[in-house]
Amino acid sequence: MRAKSNGLYGGHGGGTRCTFDACVRLVTSKGLYCGHGGGARCKFDACVRQVASKGLCYLHGGSKPFKADGCEMRAKSNGLYGGHGGGTRCTFDACVRLVTSKGLYCGHGGGTRCKFEGCERHVLSKRICYLHGGSKRCKADGCEKWIASKGLCYLHGGSKPFKADGCEMRAKSNGLYGGHGGGTRCTFDACVRLVTSKGLYCGHGGGTRCKFEGCERHVLSKRICYLHGGSKRCKADGCEKWIASKGLCYLHGGSKPFKADGCEMRAKSNGLYGGHGGGTRCTFDACV
Repeated sequence: MRAKSNGLYGGHGGGTRCTFDACVRLVTSKGLYCGHGGGARCKFDACVRQVASKGLCYLHGGSKPFKADGCEMRAKSNGLYGGHGGGTRCTFDACVRLVTSKGLYCGHGGGTRCKFEGCERHVLSKRICYLHGGSKRCKADGCEKWIASKGLCYLHGGSKPFKADGCEMRAKSNGLYGGHGGGTRCTFDACVRLVTSKGLYCGHGGGTRCKFEGCERHVLSKRICYLHGGSKRCKADGCEKWIASKGLCYLHGGSKPFKADGCEMRAKSNGLYGGHGGGTRCTFDACV
């Protein structure tokens, strides 16, 4: 790389750094990184995105259109959108995701980590992850869920409604919820589950694996699986079970109680334990 200042490339200490609190990115203009107010803004009315070219951001025409027929995404490189081959790929073994920084996808070490001690999650804003306050909350009164779009969570209108009659789930793609045909399917032979990554469902090789040597389980958090500490434990005193909801395991109130009189099992669906009618039944002839 060519030196920026002090005989050093920007990524190795050359250039001027952003004056925003604790930011180490290079200045765009006004002593600030583009994400902190530096650089020119899109001239489109009320748009605060950074200019890509022609005084416009990438969404308002400031980047090259994608050259594949029917695709409305903007080109990242080679006239292609990232999902169709544009951009740079992660150098981690067999990973096909786009680079965040350092030649790596954020899940493999690229990008900036949350400043909270011990947290390995990726920064969303303010140098903190979404769980520590780095994302905005839904503006609906009393709602603590994260915004999907329009200042609202998916339950309050921040995502597209599902177009199937009577379904209250939110659309994933094509106006459909994942369970009704939305989203992308696993490419493994005859698999109909939704893709996690690499065109595959997590059980067929998609997603990230636990960092413990020899472990093939899927990562839950901190790059480790649930058996190696990647999930939180029940907050009931002395309980080592995994959380179901509300910080509690299913035995301590983390799942819905069964509504049949005298039954102490936990509900699977419809307020019923599997042996009493909850859950989905086998479609094989006469199987219950």
